[in-house]
Amino acid sequence: MLDYVRGMVASKSPARIVLEVSNIGYLLHIPLSTFEKIPDQGEVTLRTQLFIRDDQVKVFGFFTEEERGLFQLLLSVTGIGPNTAIAILSGSSVDDIKRAVIMEDAKALEKIKGVGKKTSERIVLELKERIKEIATTLPSGLDSRQKTTISDAIMALISLGYGRAVAEKAVSEAAKKLQTVDNIEVLVREALKYKV
Repeated sequence: MLDYVRGMVASKSPARIVLEVSNIGYLLHIPLSTFEKIPDQGEVTLRTQLFIRDDQVKVFGFFTEEERGLFQLLLSVTGIGPNTAIAILSGSSVDDIKRAVIMEDAKALEKIKGVGKKTSERIVLELKERIKEIATTLPSGLDSRQKTTISDAIMALISLGYGRAVAEKAVSEAAKKLQTVDNIEVLVREALKYKV
């Protein structure tokens, strides 16, 4: 799986970016939240999600693991495809979306362009428990670097064949046992001891 792309910014717009890697330009579709964090020039690393359909192949890029994780959660909601998921991420912050889902505030989600009443209600219904579970299993008081380490460890386990829910639980248990999440290799090694 294509996990990330690191390259020089060749061009960018609110919906897409071209990264040049070894004289090849990679087009990535991005949410507005990612666009706002990317410099106009220089090297950047984006986490990616590959989407393949009969008639097209698209690569989506995200500045943070939290953005990509929420994108993947949104794709699991009935009736939401990648374009709608990107539109949702462009319309609000990751924290605000998660808060709205946990608080069952479908009306807050309806304010996002392209999200109607039925879609917002489906998002709340299908993601509420999953987002609550993720929020409660992570240790409290983590800084952004530690959250990134945890997210990277979860993705490492997923790439090894773990399901997302099992990977999240394993990493959470490992983080609690270690009482520190500064080293991804140590965290993944400990998480691999978790029994499914």
